[in-house]
Amino acid sequence: LKGALFESAVIDRYRRREESVEEALIDMYLAGVSTRQMDDISRLLWGERMPSQTLSDKLKKVYEDIDRWRNRPLADHSYPYLFVDGVWHKRTWGGSVENVSVLVAIGV
Repeated sequence: LKGALFESAVIDRYRRREESVEEALIDMYLAGVSTRQMDDISRLLWGERMPSQTLSDKLKKVYEDIDRWRNRPLADHSYPYLFVDGVWHKRTWGGSVENVSVLVAIGV
């Protein structure tokens, strides 16, 4: 796979930072950051402390979006998955033992 190009379907190419407060809050939520820590982080990110009510309102919207996504119906679509991993095995090549990598791909 050396030299193979990878392009994420989740993050836009060359994107270095989040563009909106809601996206940053979602990232913090997914990372398990507490509301109190979010307040401190908002001060670091945007230069001023976010009012508690504003943070609460934005988190409420984020939680609603996350809950809507978590409770969406899954029966309507096909969800193909490809799991790719590498494993190492010791093999004998010409009388010497070497580690050999094997690429394993499983499609579901």
